[in-house]
Amino acid sequence: MSQIPYTPCVVEHVKLHDEIEATVLAAAAKSQLVAGAKSISVMLTEGGTVNNRSGAMVIYVSTDGGTTFVLYNALIDNLANTNSQTLTRVASKTRNSAGSDVLFFDPATVGAITHVKAQVTLTDGAAPTGDFTVVLTASY
Repeated sequence: MSQIPYTPCVVEHVKLHDEIEATVLAAAAKSQLVAGAKSISVMLTEGGTVNNRSGAMVIYVSTDGGTTFVLYNALIDNLANTNSQTLTRVASKTRNSAGSDVLFFDPATVGAITHVKAQVTLTDGAAPTGDFTVVLTASY
């Protein structure tokens, strides 16, 4: 019987935004080094239990070491697709209630990305009662 070789993998979870209650624009957002990652995903969570907020997240990526960031339009949404459908790619994700959404980076583009940052725009104009958290997961 042949054995399947074991390949060690390092998984890193980083909070890009932790319980924010106001819009965070890309220019002020923290960037995360992901150079060399084999896969990247991002989770947007609206954790408010009363008076949930509405917000939209977009992802910016850099391929030049974190100097220039551009909007990333190839996020793969975690939707139910049949085998005959192609993957659904989106440029943003909106949450209108408490809960979480996970988005995956297109595997064909991951190797070129060196840095990632997330912009979260609150869209409801309500008082800050909900908390948005964005967690990036990269595996190496």
